[in-house]
Amino acid sequence: MLELFFDLVFVFTVTQLTTVVTDTHDVLGFVEAATILFVIWWMYDGYCWLSNNVGPTSTSTRVPMLLAMAAFLVLAIALPEAYGTDRWLFAVAYLVVVVVHAVSFTRSSLGGSARAILAIAPVNFGAATLLFVAAALPRDLRWIAWAGAVAVYIGSMVAQRESGFSIRPVHFAERHRLLLIIALGESVIAIGVSAGGHIAETRYLVAVLLAMLLIALFWWVHFAEDEHATDALLRIERAEPDRLVRVALLAFSMSYLLLVAGLIPVASGLHEVVHDPGHPLTWLAAGTLGVGTAIYLVGNSVHLWLLGLSSGWALKVAALVALGTIPIGHEVNGDVQVVALCVVIAAALVVSRRDVATMQHIA
Repeated sequence: MLELFFDLVFVFTVTQLTTVVTDTHDVLGFVEAATILFVIWWMYDGYCWLSNNVGPTSTSTRVPMLLAMAAFLVLAIALPEAYGTDRWLFAVAYLVVVVVHAVSFTRSSLGGSARAILAIAPVNFGAATLLFVAAALPRDLRWIAWAGAVAVYIGSMVAQRESGFSIRPVHFAERHRLLLIIALGESVIAIGVSAGGHIAETRYLVAVLLAMLLIALFWWVHFAEDEHATDALLRIERAEPDRLVRVALLAFSMSYLLLVAGLIPVASGLHEVVHDPGHPLTWLAAGTLGVGTAIYLVGNSVHLWLLGLSSGWALKVAALVALGTIPIGHEVNGDVQVVALCVVIAAALVVSRRDVATMQHIA
């Protein structure tokens, strides 16, 4: 249960990121939000790997998790000013997260994970160091060091630094699904907050129901096939154990990053739709809704493809069509854009499920 308690911090993190995206009005602001998400996600997901190897079942394993939880909470609070006035606090809290993660992983008795952390820990410390560099740089140059931290992490994936780790597939998949549920929950919160005090008005009620339908379809896109995803990991563990960790990293850790990266702008866009229902959206609000949906659909497509469950072509096509709904939100209104997105996703679901069924039959 400590893992579920730990995830409460992620709820606040997603809320903070959604606020940042909502308040952003230029490309640089979105770049900054993306780098913050990547850096936080890398270590938060690292704790999914940690709890998969070292279960928090004793005082000696629970206390470090609670310490990390406190550090993540500080990160989340400092997040809106991670590039600004709270940059040093953010960097220090991130360093604490990295230290606790590295030390705790050395206690793993699952496979070779205790040794494997020695390869990835320098990467994490390198990224943390770059956050201190960013804090020392002038405001308009800080994004360079943040981008460097992201590049360090991407470089470690290219170098396959994850080799040597061991995972328990069923628990691993379940932990990531819980994080996605949290991100979906932020969209629900955004809908509810936006309609506060107006739900008795017909136009607000309609906007809320349409937005909820869209989020339900988002849930369906991913969780309709979730049992197949776990089965796919188990098949790989039996047939190609050497590929298991690589597939887990790409199909879950990185694909779920795309899913969360899509849901955050969607939550921001739905806030605007429900806040002023029946009115045209700004290009920025319509764009965040359309682009966020496209990113989410691509993330699901990549997830299914990496697990060998689907070619993912239907979801990729749907992602392109989702981008085409942006002018609808701006020229007509947000409600109509939401309806269009619902139609696109529903159609993609029908085709995608047939694709998955065909692939399962072949397997």
